[in-house]
Amino acid sequence: MENLQSQNPLNILMVNWVWFQVGGDWTYVDNVRKLYQGKGHNVIPFAMKSDKDFESYGYDKYFVDFIDYKKLNANKSIVGGVKALGKSIYSKQAKINMERLLSETKIDIAHLHNINHYITPSILPVLKKHQVPVVWTLHDYTLICPENSFISHGSICEKCKGGYFIQCGINKCKKNSYMASSLAGLENYVHRYMNLFKHVDYFLCPSEFLYKKFYDFNFFRDKLRLTNLCFNFNREALAAQEKNDSEKYILYVGRLEKIKGVSTLFKAISGLDIPLKIVGGGNLLPEFQAHIKENNITNVQLLGHKTLPEVYNLITNAQFTVCPSEWYENYPFSVIEAMSFKKAIVGARIGGIPELIHDGETGLLFESFNADDLREKIIKLWNDDNMNKEFGENAYKFISNQVSYERHYGILKDIYSNLNVAL
Repeated sequence: MENLQSQNPLNILMVNWVWFQVGGDWTYVDNVRKLYQGKGHNVIPFAMKSDKDFESYGYDKYFVDFIDYKKLNANKSIVGGVKALGKSIYSKQAKINMERLLSETKIDIAHLHNINHYITPSILPVLKKHQVPVVWTLHDYTLICPENSFISHGSICEKCKGGYFIQCGINKCKKNSYMASSLAGLENYVHRYMNLFKHVDYFLCPSEFLYKKFYDFNFFRDKLRLTNLCFNFNREALAAQEKNDSEKYILYVGRLEKIKGVSTLFKAISGLDIPLKIVGGGNLLPEFQAHIKENNITNVQLLGHKTLPEVYNLITNAQFTVCPSEWYENYPFSVIEAMSFKKAIVGARIGGIPELIHDGETGLLFESFNADDLREKIIKLWNDDNMNKEFGENAYKFISNQVSYERHYGILKDIYSNLNVAL
């Protein structure tokens, strides 16, 4: 990244539910933080408190208390549950702490990320009261789908279109629980009723698919802006990887959950003489472990969680990677990372994935949920080294420009200029 310092450094407030590495969304949060700082701006974080927090520059005194929903569910405490419910819909603490922060610190612009359920939109009126311009990067579909992924009982569902969030409860979309689903729908109703989103100047959409989905759902159409994401191409990290030709395999990196399509990948790879390595954990891990043992499957390895250098090493030595997703993926970093290592990808034709994987150019697309189609594409790419190499080179050229720091900064710069904020 070209490190040209801004002549007018800004104080940029970055708001996210956590301030440490967790999930793919943090990859962007951390990258855009580094982008702002690399341009000479000051990043001021606002999140939940945790002993895992990265450097908060002393602003953790404004952070809100951590909510551990797993512990609350385990304790089954009614009092604790009611308190958590209130905080997850409208956090008075977040509102009060934001007021303190803005009263004591000049903020030029606020860049929001994942704030639902933890920070909550309660902070939006406070930001507007202090005349702080607000942009919100949409990482998922929570604002138009209470379940957040448009998945209900393993299938795509858009019944909440038109603001009919009661459908989430009726269909028990969230955790197959009437209570959890009804509360998720209630959260969306409350935020709409309070008209909190009017305080956001622009909603940033990383993928064209997500942009079109929010537009189709008539969500603040005049405030939607198509962007992309940024990714730090650490050339030293890429160059440090050692190529090992002693084994040949394909690779999946990601959570082991139904919506990620790993079950379909298992069906597709079954009986093939093609080794598959799977990196990641999730609620389906015990099921897959049992399946491998019971069926004496020898071509699939479950590697569990790996460090980032270990993941990079596995990508480096893979023939290609697979993204078998079965939900409306936004702009998956698992695909972006593989492409940065000059890897071709077999990916599902769903969500924003086709915006990264150009069929027959940077990889191969298959029909989501279709194990036979996935199997065919895996075999095709596995047996054609020239195609594999060509796709990998094309993938690298495409992604190097598509999510570069400079391109993303230029997009943000144009958007912010409309808010009279000069990056």
